[in-house]
Amino acid sequence: MIISFAKLCQIFRTFYLNLLTVCLVHFCNFTQIYCYVKSLIASLFALAIVLVQAFHHCGACPAEDPHNVASIGGDGVHHCQSHYQGLTGELAMVLTMLVILIWMLNREFEINYRLSYHCSLLAAKDRKRILNLKNQADWLLHNIIPDHVSDQLKKSAKYSENHKDVGIVFASLVNFNELYDESYMGGKEFLRVLNELISDFDELLDQTEFRNVEKIKTIGATFMAASGLNPFIREENSHKYQHLMELMEFAFALQSSVDDFNQSLIEFDLVLRIGVNYGDVTSGVIGNTKLYYDIWGDAVNIASRMDSTGVEGRIQVNERTRDVLKQWFEFEERGDIFVKGKDNMKVFLFTKQKESALRMF
Repeated sequence: MIISFAKLCQIFRTFYLNLLTVCLVHFCNFTQIYCYVKSLIASLFALAIVLVQAFHHCGACPAEDPHNVASIGGDGVHHCQSHYQGLTGELAMVLTMLVILIWMLNREFEINYRLSYHCSLLAAKDRKRILNLKNQADWLLHNIIPDHVSDQLKKSAKYSENHKDVGIVFASLVNFNELYDESYMGGKEFLRVLNELISDFDELLDQTEFRNVEKIKTIGATFMAASGLNPFIREENSHKYQHLMELMEFAFALQSSVDDFNQSLIEFDLVLRIGVNYGDVTSGVIGNTKLYYDIWGDAVNIASRMDSTGVEGRIQVNERTRDVLKQWFEFEERGDIFVKGKDNMKVFLFTKQKESALRMF
């Protein structure tokens, strides 16, 4: 089957131009260099192709071979030259239009790449800022509400729970108001000293030996804490009343902390009075915006009375609490005192630890 030279040139020309177009467009899409440099390289490449085609010698045309004249036709040279000139002109026009398109595409690609990078950078900054805000919110929530309560609040908007045999301690600085002097810095020094001392109390709760103890709140110069509220930690305890033992040890640590703090005070000693009780309580979170975590119950009221009716520098408990703790601690009977809402109540003052408690701690 004999194919005319003109038809053969047309086929090769179409294939060549399509292949060139695809290569240049893909060069724009997949080359990660600056758009103007990329466009300039494509322009120089297109110009080089036109120059090579323009200065190509026609002697390579198969129509000039006298042995092929019979098969192709007597006017093979004329057909070769005409097709050659048409190919050069068409190639120059196509490449010119293609280079213009490439410049436009590269500019659009560059704009899109810059916008995409800018949006990705802003999104990364926003994600980092949101993560920081979340960490700050979790930190604040952890300092306001115990961990096991905050985890429950993340699942539901409300929290309340009943607890059995929870220990409660109230520790009051009975003579702290004597430090207040409004004439000196408007009383700010009073708050600074109180903040330092309460901060020392808070640091005690970070120790592993007091993991059952949780701070509830401060009321003026009174520090309130409780033990046995976290059911997950309580399940890991080796003894049913281990959290009460830790609460007593925490009370001793409060006394030591005040003694150490008094070393920095000049001609003044703070006096700590502590009341301890245990019993059933209800814990819960009140409010939707300014969350407030607290515990309620008769055991809380009695613990508060053990503090308010206590002896300065001593730890006071009622008879029920003494009966539980007497296997580890020794107490002396103080006698009957009037407790609001309870009439007369027999109370006891802590004297010393027994060897059994020392072995456990």
